[in-house]
Amino acid sequence: MKRLLSVVLILLVFLLGIGLFGMLKGKNQPAAESSQPTAEPTSEPVSSVEPTEEPVIEETPEPTMDPSVFTDTNSLLVVANKKHRLPEGYVPADLVSPEIAQVQACTMRAPAAEAIKAMAEAAAADGVTLKISSAYRGEDYQRQLYNGYSASYGTETADTISSRPGYSDHQTGLAADFVEQDGSMNGINFNQNFENTDSGIWLRDHAHEYGFIMRYPKGKQEITGYAYEPWHFRYIGVDYATAIYDTDVFYTFEEYFGVEGGDYAD
Repeated sequence: MKRLLSVVLILLVFLLGIGLFGMLKGKNQPAAESSQPTAEPTSEPVSSVEPTEEPVIEETPEPTMDPSVFTDTNSLLVVANKKHRLPEGYVPADLVSPEIAQVQACTMRAPAAEAIKAMAEAAAADGVTLKISSAYRGEDYQRQLYNGYSASYGTETADTISSRPGYSDHQTGLAADFVEQDGSMNGINFNQNFENTDSGIWLRDHAHEYGFIMRYPKGKQEITGYAYEPWHFRYIGVDYATAIYDTDVFYTFEEYFGVEGGDYAD
């Protein structure tokens, strides 16, 4: 019996030794390499947000002027010059007598009459009396006037100081001729010397504030078709009149709006 127990103990010791040897051997073995390769780190981090492009800002085109405003007789920008004739026999529908000193009875389109009244009141506050001798002229009256100049000075000269019937700025009902004193031909009225009068100086400096422009400025005869007339002013509205004045005191309607001017086509 003692012998049998001894054999069993020896056998158990042997088996425990083998197991302990196997465990020690497993600890010394290197770990098995993974079958999946390890990804190499990139030099730059990858962003999960896609880059956005800079927004493209399109330039808004400058608004273009509807050309009909230069031919529509209801427009304050209707053109009458040597390249643009008014409709045959045109008479404005809203003619009224402006409340301003007059050498003879005058009428103007209502918007111009209202503006010229305000302008005369402002000038009076500055000690200057504004007076007009002519405003709206009908086509028949313009014909008589032009024919008289042609008979006296010849057609070539008449075309520099007067308009042919149908081509007159006065026929629009938006223009007026200013004079000093009684309006007589005294070397000042209807003369370039008018620019040095109280009225001439005040109008040149302030007329735009009430919507009027000097229609035939100095040095612009080839553009307007007419010699310098510091007494002839035309109503076009405060915004446009101020824009023209701010460009240059002698800037023209034709230049600002890109309207054809100059001499008659024929």
